[in-house]
Amino acid sequence: MMKKMVFISALIALFSLGSFAQNANESQEDPDVVYAKDLLKSGEQAPNFVLKDWKGERHELYQMAPSYKVIEFWASWCPDCRRDLPKVNALAEKSQTSKLPVVFIGISYDTNKDAWTKCINETYKMRNILELSELKKWKETQTSKDYHINWIPSYYILDQQNKVVLSTVDINKIEAKIEELSQEK
Repeated sequence: MMKKMVFISALIALFSLGSFAQNANESQEDPDVVYAKDLLKSGEQAPNFVLKDWKGERHELYQMAPSYKVIEFWASWCPDCRRDLPKVNALAEKSQTSKLPVVFIGISYDTNKDAWTKCINETYKMRNILELSELKKWKETQTSKDYHINWIPSYYILDQQNKVVLSTVDINKIEAKIEELSQEK
């Protein structure tokens, strides 16, 4: 009887450990499970914003031409953001010749204008991305509150009516969704 109890206890522990490992693997495989859970959901109306670009010109989301919009929340000091910037840049460049109208918008959480402008104009040469910033600390910005940004980089795809199509922290999901939307056109 004692051997049965030990055997049953070991089986229960093994199944519990397997379930824990599976949950850990799922969150490791899909960063959205951990980092994107608070982002706005598909179908929600994206909040409007009015922000300045690096030249000081104001841009309002709701006044932009009706097109799909990819919004990237990032900062030049963020290693994960810098890792993704070449891919974001390539997607923005590719969108220039796509049949799907897509505007790329970067919202930076830099506080140092010189570091921000050097990153967008010299380091990564982000010519096809409308770069905006409040030049405030990340958690003090209205966009981080309105868009529930708890991790950067974070991304949104909005439709022509500024409703959320996709929210994620994974640039590969943005690329896949753009491709899917292009195929529908």
